[in-house]
Amino acid sequence: MCSVSTRSVIRWLFWSVGLAACYILVAWLVLGVRSSELILWPSAAVAAFGLIARGPSMVPAIALASWVSDYMLLGWGLQASALIAAGDVLGPLLGLWLLRRRARWQGFETTADGLWFIGAMGVIGAGVSAAVGAAAAATFGFGRTPVSPDLGVQWWVTDMASIVVLTPAAELLRRVSLQTLRAAFNGEMVWLPALAVIGTLLVYLMPVGQSALPIGLASLVMLPLLWSAMRLPLAVSAALSAVISLLIVTATVLQQGPMYSMLGSDRFMSMQIILLAFASAMLLAGLLANERTVALKQVRDINATLEKKVNRRTAALQISQATTQAQLRFQESLLNALPNPVAFSDPQGRFTRVNVAFNLLVGLSGPEIHGRTGTQILGTTLGRIWEDMDSELLSGSLQVTREAPYLHPDHEPTVWILNKALVRDAVSRQIVGVVTSMQDITAIKQLQQQLSEDEQRFRFLAEESPVPLVITRTSDAALLFSNKAADSLFRGSYAEHAGQSMRPLWGDSVDRDQLLARLQREGGIVRGVEAQFRRFDGTEVWLLLSVTRGRYRDDDALIFAFKDITEAKARESELRNLAYTDTLTGIPNRRYFLARAALELRRAQREGSPFVVLALDIDRFKQINDRFGHQVGDAVIRCFAQTCMQQLRGPDLCGRLGGDEFAILLPQTTRQVAFDVAQRLRLSIQEASCLPSSAPDGLTLTTSIGIAEFLPTSTLMDADELLDRADQALYRAKQAGRNRVEIWTGEAPAPV
Repeated sequence: MCSVSTRSVIRWLFWSVGLAACYILVAWLVLGVRSSELILWPSAAVAAFGLIARGPSMVPAIALASWVSDYMLLGWGLQASALIAAGDVLGPLLGLWLLRRRARWQGFETTADGLWFIGAMGVIGAGVSAAVGAAAAATFGFGRTPVSPDLGVQWWVTDMASIVVLTPAAELLRRVSLQTLRAAFNGEMVWLPALAVIGTLLVYLMPVGQSALPIGLASLVMLPLLWSAMRLPLAVSAALSAVISLLIVTATVLQQGPMYSMLGSDRFMSMQIILLAFASAMLLAGLLANERTVALKQVRDINATLEKKVNRRTAALQISQATTQAQLRFQESLLNALPNPVAFSDPQGRFTRVNVAFNLLVGLSGPEIHGRTGTQILGTTLGRIWEDMDSELLSGSLQVTREAPYLHPDHEPTVWILNKALVRDAVSRQIVGVVTSMQDITAIKQLQQQLSEDEQRFRFLAEESPVPLVITRTSDAALLFSNKAADSLFRGSYAEHAGQSMRPLWGDSVDRDQLLARLQREGGIVRGVEAQFRRFDGTEVWLLLSVTRGRYRDDDALIFAFKDITEAKARESELRNLAYTDTLTGIPNRRYFLARAALELRRAQREGSPFVVLALDIDRFKQINDRFGHQVGDAVIRCFAQTCMQQLRGPDLCGRLGGDEFAILLPQTTRQVAFDVAQRLRLSIQEASCLPSSAPDGLTLTTSIGIAEFLPTSTLMDADELLDRADQALYRAKQAGRNRVEIWTGEAPAPV
């Protein structure tokens, strides 16, 4: 934990020093080139980038750099520089808060992200900084520097243009990896930036004159830039936009290019507005292209998934067709020549179109069928089923499937599968009719009859099988069949429990409901499911089951095959306990405690509730170990752990981190309550009889405790940081004489 904290501090120092140095350096460069009128103030972009990249931890570096720039480089007064530094921090900090808290901003991914950035950081953040700066000028003045009446507006536009032009490029380049750029590299990444840079140099190095032609030529630079925004990675296009903007600003500062030739005192502000619009358009165009690329990838992925599903379905249909042809080879030519009967009807149930197979089925031609209803064409029995299915479909069902008998006056009775679906207009999505397909399943029904006749032979095989087999009704779990092996497994006979619901035998009835859902999703067969059951005598058993859904006699049934895995589950539980339980004390070990601490911290952050961690250890435990031996030391640790557990509430958690180091989680607990708990725990340890009887009368067992609290306003990164704070408080309790409770206050303990 100390090494993690040290790395965090080093990383923070590295970023802070680098950010402050960059802020001051670009301010010095800009003021060295032109201090009278500023087109861009890159330091504002540096501040915005630092907060976006590293968060509020960069506030001290930004404030210090701003004060140094104002006081030492610009020569403004001490009070004015301090107030301006506060504004330079407050503005982007408010923008960051709006991005994270209101927009849930995660980076430049969508056009909405770009608009939120421009509004929060550019408009609002820069506006707050400018307002504070103008107030400082009005209150304290800028020394020898004259104060313009429209200083606030100039300040605002300058900071806003700088942030919108430069910050996106810096943040996107920080996030992008070299591997990503290499993967996206192509010729356009070379010649498009080259074309834009060369065009900019040619236009903006032209001599200043009275002709408006250079201004027109300057607009041509937008063509390769927009092309790059739509074609190149967003980081590359944003960086190119920033480079072009800097070239334009540099040329104008050097009194070159069409922008410098603009007349009037507002030419620099006009140029800032142009750069602001240019950078915003480039950023939004790049984000729009990025959204388009993501959408196209999603479409391609969906198409690939659908194609795989279609291929799998096609393969299954081909296998089914091959099986049917093998069984009914003599009908192969007939099945290949005759498609299934298909009929279309309007929402009122009147036939509008039928195929030849349907004509052959009913013995009528198309004109004789069109305009008539199902009952009129198919007879009373099938016609009533036909019309009932239409009504069910039109009432809201997506698809309806039923079996129905059909008796033609000139043919033998047959059984058909009817599949109905709605037909909708492709544009208006209004229902225009119903399509019905029919499949003759008479042969399958005859096969089912044959299977029913063979049931007795297969029943004998199932009865004598060494694998426990059970059949229950799907709707109510009533027992329909169990073989001898199943009777032995569940310790009850089929004769005693036939027809009774088997739901009470499930360890959790939800397991059966989830199994039914899986059967529905996976085509009626599920294998390798582990579940806990109760035997008829009340004992519990773990079983590995495979189940298929089918028909048993006249019932929709579930057919189970079981394997007893009770011993294996017991071994698995034992191994799990060894992995998460401290073997000496029987309480959670370090791994389990840290995992629970991370979960509790996330819940506290999500719900905005308080959360406390106690760090504690045994005072002078090494002396106890050295004096009485390791066996006594182990006994003291066990007694210490038991005493801690006796003082905790239900949701609290005590864990041994190693040696004599322990930690306690107190969810939903404030610092004051945690302090009372810690004091009670300290006194209980002191009064516990943990030391051996041979210990001197004056020797008592004591503990030192450190408390660290998480509040909803805390900026903790993880549970390790909270535990590290508790360790610091524990260390301070040790320094104060041991047998104490200390609360973390943010002050590091003094080194020993």
